[in-house]
Amino acid sequence: MKDLILNNGQTAKFVRMDDWSRPIYELESGRGVCCVNMDGTYLHTMSLECGEPDTPLIYEYQPVTRR
Repeated sequence: MKDLILNNGQTAKFVRMDDWSRPIYELESGRGVCCVNMDGTYLHTMSLECGEPDTPLIYEYQPVTRR
């Protein structure tokens, strides 16, 4: 997987794949996020308790749409 460029110009760095083959990224703030579509197109926060997808990130923190 590759790092992602976000709509706000920041980079989400690829960290690893989780147990369900979802890519995990780290935002420049240090927050871990995961891609629920498994293809780097829709990022969610992760719950701190169990690491499951929690809430979709706002538009500025979503990856730039590939065309």
